[in-house]
Amino acid sequence: MDDVIRMTRTQPVHLVVLALIGLVVLVGMYSSDRFATPLNFANVQDQMVALALVALAQTIVILSGGIDLSYAGALGLLTVVFASIAGEDPASFAAAIAIVLSLGVFIGAINGSIVTFVGIHPLIVTLGTSTILSGLALLITRQPTGSVPLFFEDLVYGRIGMIPYGTIFTLMLYLLAGFLLWKTRLGLRIYAIGDNEQAASISGVPVKSTKLIVYALSGLLAAVTAIYICGRFGVGDPRAGVGFDLKSITPVIVGGTLLAGGRGGVLGTLLAVIVLALLANVLNFMNVSSFYQWIAEGLIIIAAVSIFVGRKSK
Repeated sequence: MDDVIRMTRTQPVHLVVLALIGLVVLVGMYSSDRFATPLNFANVQDQMVALALVALAQTIVILSGGIDLSYAGALGLLTVVFASIAGEDPASFAAAIAIVLSLGVFIGAINGSIVTFVGIHPLIVTLGTSTILSGLALLITRQPTGSVPLFFEDLVYGRIGMIPYGTIFTLMLYLLAGFLLWKTRLGLRIYAIGDNEQAASISGVPVKSTKLIVYALSGLLAAVTAIYICGRFGVGDPRAGVGFDLKSITPVIVGGTLLAGGRGGVLGTLLAVIVLALLANVLNFMNVSSFYQWIAEGLIIIAAVSIFVGRKSK
């Protein structure tokens, strides 16, 4: 049991998030008789996979004391590149996967290199990278383009009962990330750097190489997200990543990971993704405008940050 607690980095805030999930479900059941149906729960899972993947990447970066705001531009460029190459031929599809995954790692490594070796704050670096990548995507195309094989769309939309394959794949990645952060030397180094970078360096932790790996991993997960998005919509869209920069931060903070790094874990992020996806679904059933949902999301971020800053200062 202790191992499970250490692996998941269980915190009291997780119980609060679980209570919120229960509350949202109750409100949803009261709001519409179509809410508590297997079809709707499967749709919620489909809609939360992309956010869960980028939030997982953001969690690892934030735990190391950094932040990655390049997802908006990266997802747009990566989806365009993937859909432009994939086509209907299996060989082209395999090449597209290899190229996009490599490109994602390259983008992350560029971010990590500038942050680590040039010393510019990651917020500035990744925001600048996002703008550059958005421009590159729009230079390639200004509208959705390309295609993906039909079998890949079938795979993305496939389900076992009411559980989509995308959900199973995402849970496996969260388990893998939890194991990486709990049991491996890299995970311990990520927490050490996020908690106190100077102390970690004095203790012999290779800070620069660890940060480089963290951002490369973030780029890899962004590429996986882009491939999934292409499977969902069948095309690459230069604007596919709009909003994901800030959206990726919300579940990390709500899930209890300290924005300054060093404390938290992937379990809280996953629970927060679930509550946010359910909340968006309930608000849709209640015919609440997406504009109000953006306002609610912003208020959630401010409230979560305020709570954790208050806890830290005590």
